[in-house]
Amino acid sequence: MNKILFLALIIIFIISCNGDKKINSQFILIDKVISKEYDFKKFEYKPGSNVGAANKAYIQDLKLKELKGYNIINFWASWCYPCIEEVGDFNDFMTLEASNLKIIGINIFDEYEEAEKFILSNKPNYPNYFDESKTIPVEFGVSGVPETFFLYDNRIIYKYVGKISRKDITKGLDKTLSYVENNN
Repeated sequence: MNKILFLALIIIFIISCNGDKKINSQFILIDKVISKEYDFKKFEYKPGSNVGAANKAYIQDLKLKELKGYNIINFWASWCYPCIEEVGDFNDFMTLEASNLKIIGINIFDEYEEAEKFILSNKPNYPNYFDESKTIPVEFGVSGVPETFFLYDNRIIYKYVGKISRKDITKGLDKTLSYVENNN
């Protein structure tokens, strides 16, 4: 009886992990509408903090359910070395290739002070927010950091697990554009 129960649990686990999701490299198809709204703490800076172009963007409220167009959300933590490395790739991408695209960083798993130090040290040129409630990882299915999500409007299309490069940011955006064109 225990062996049957064990095998049943394994089968359920395999089905729930794969379901109809297609895995391609580190990209996972999600296709899920964001169902909740979250409150984010904005990173506020004193004049002269030298944070860069993103400083103005921190003043705006982030409403995930109201996102329009193509967006990239990157989940990070201050203690995560690959997260630190990604900042340069996202900065380059925003500087060289992005036009109507928004990249949004969201800190999870940290205290506010550690997250703020990360921002001040690494100087992202895209807006970053702090998840005070610590509940957004559940909605997005974040299992660790870094993880990057490609969205269209308020719909999560693809998830990328691990450190993402500028090349993979472009690849994820292309995959998302193609998926939206073929499935809307």
